[in-house]
Amino acid sequence: MQAERRELDLDETALGANDLDIIEEGDETEFLACEQSSGMHEALRFRRFGVDATSAQAVPAGASRGRVLVVDDDGAFALTCARMLDASGYAVRVANDGESAIGLAAKEHFDAMVTDINLPDQNGMQVLQGVRRTDPDMPIILVTGQPDLEIARAALEWDAVNYLTKPVSATQLERELERALHRRRTTTRMRIVDDQVKEQEGASQRFTRALQGLWMAFQPIISWSRKSIVGYQAVIQSTEASLTTSADLVNAARELSQISVLGQRVRARVAALMSSDYEPETMFVGLQPAELFDEELYDPRAPLAAFAQQICFEINQTPTQAEVPEFRAHVARLRALGYRIAIGDIGAGDSGLAGLALAEPDAVKLDMSVFRTTESLRVKRTLIRAVVRLCEDLESSLIATGVDSEDERTIFTGFGGDLMQGLRFAEPAFPFPTPRF
Repeated sequence: MQAERRELDLDETALGANDLDIIEEGDETEFLACEQSSGMHEALRFRRFGVDATSAQAVPAGASRGRVLVVDDDGAFALTCARMLDASGYAVRVANDGESAIGLAAKEHFDAMVTDINLPDQNGMQVLQGVRRTDPDMPIILVTGQPDLEIARAALEWDAVNYLTKPVSATQLERELERALHRRRTTTRMRIVDDQVKEQEGASQRFTRALQGLWMAFQPIISWSRKSIVGYQAVIQSTEASLTTSADLVNAARELSQISVLGQRVRARVAALMSSDYEPETMFVGLQPAELFDEELYDPRAPLAAFAQQICFEINQTPTQAEVPEFRAHVARLRALGYRIAIGDIGAGDSGLAGLALAEPDAVKLDMSVFRTTESLRVKRTLIRAVVRLCEDLESSLIATGVDSEDERTIFTGFGGDLMQGLRFAEPAFPFPTPRF
């Protein structure tokens, strides 16, 4: 004979002897439980619930549909509610008063909260407001045994998910929790998208201000043997406080897909300076691989094209075949206009010797940082001599960058190097600084 089944109201079940067996010491949160035999209330520490693995609602160990905070001073209701939610796959915490609930919500993450309206120290609306201060998106379900129209209206104003009247069935509570969790996920996704949009807008505004405040500093490139200036390195700067350095500006432009815009602005600024103040033989101007797709770069009417014979475009990150499939063809177009090409920062970052074969550069920039991590003078000598010989074979000028001390200058020139730039000689500045020899 099939057993009769009926819907269980969560507040029908009193706390019995078997329930006491699953309550363990160790948790900070207490709730009041009414012992059936004596009618007396005693404070019991609550930690976890046992789950019947044979139940149809049981979930695999470690699985969770969400974290729920149950707040009620009725120990029987709280425990029965928590047992049902635990068996349904929720991770549950219990608080017996408003202060404990607000404290837990402030230091732990919960996906939803179920709270009684009438609590020993404050009402459910006060708990709702307190939780909102630290988690404005928390879905909160209010439960009461004494319905009140004004409280129901206030609950809606404070954006409670629902206002339930006891007795509450297990099915009803689980249905409301599903709604609450769906709302939580939707709100979270919307907030993430909104934050991303705001961040994008903020980044775009900062980049626009950086372009408006763009200016160029210059660092001399010197010949040690001749004690003379052979060129200058154009260094991007900005008055925008959040994007003051060249690296900051390039990274921001890359994230906003504005590399071409930044490149055009830099080339225009350099051209304006060269038309009036520039005398040295060569100006090195940084060029990002993505700029190679900008047709303005190849326009003979572009501002910088008039000074092409004096310009050496420095590519610090040699692109892969996938990034710039026609890299050689792009370089050939630049050379046809009179520009020269340099491969920058060999030995640091993403640049490597493969770029030398790919670009057949007119100049090679050697980053001295590669030698700062090598204590062996023999290794330094071998590396520098190898690069010097390689550049001689390629008929490329070798320039050491980041030469910041006299020791580094001595190492480089001692093994055959001559052209250098770095703080040893001058910091980037405007107007064109005079180097110290």
